[in-house]
Amino acid sequence: MKNLNIYIISVSLLLMSIAGSSNETQAQETKEKFFRKHRFVNMTEFGVLFGRTKYLASYGGWYPYSGPSVGVPAIYQVSKQVNVSGQTFNGVYINSKTAAGLTLGVDGYGETLLMPLALGIRRNIHQKREEGSSLLGGLDVGYSTAWLNEDNTGFKTSGGLMISPTVGYRLPMRNGSAWLINFGYRFQKAEYRQERQGDGIYWNELKEDRKYKRLVVRLGIEF
Repeated sequence: MKNLNIYIISVSLLLMSIAGSSNETQAQETKEKFFRKHRFVNMTEFGVLFGRTKYLASYGGWYPYSGPSVGVPAIYQVSKQVNVSGQTFNGVYINSKTAAGLTLGVDGYGETLLMPLALGIRRNIHQKREEGSSLLGGLDVGYSTAWLNEDNTGFKTSGGLMISPTVGYRLPMRNGSAWLINFGYRFQKAEYRQERQGDGIYWNELKEDRKYKRLVVRLGIEF
């Protein structure tokens, strides 16, 4: 009877081991199948932002005198800007032509440095032959932070909404990677705030909302 119990226990352990091994193999095959169908992709690009910036050249305000208060209007000026930009897109192909993922970047706007984090999508719009060059479209929508920005004393910069559609070319290489050339548009909101200075009758405080509108040219590589 004792030998029979030992035999039953041994057979049970063997069956459990076989079942566990089978489940592990099946899970591994499912994982490999998923990544064969939905392969990972990285697109890293560096480029230039072209545009014009409207900024406050002279701050307005209200100045009390012995008579009625006098209002002084703010004066705005426009200047041309050429700034650098870089970003990396990491995602997976949800089908043979479309990839979805996250985009992390760094954009310069004069003395301001913003770091956008966005949901991104890349789509193969047109390709004449397999493994050949293709027309590539992209869209990033997200929010920029000012984590990397250094403010002057008494000032605070905040990021905001970012939208960036692009279209360009994907030029494959023999090793499976590809060169990227993209052209697009970038809309970026930001807020600049000057803390209240002074007290009593004479004080100064500023809040400025900026909307950056830039043309984008980027070169990069896809892995």
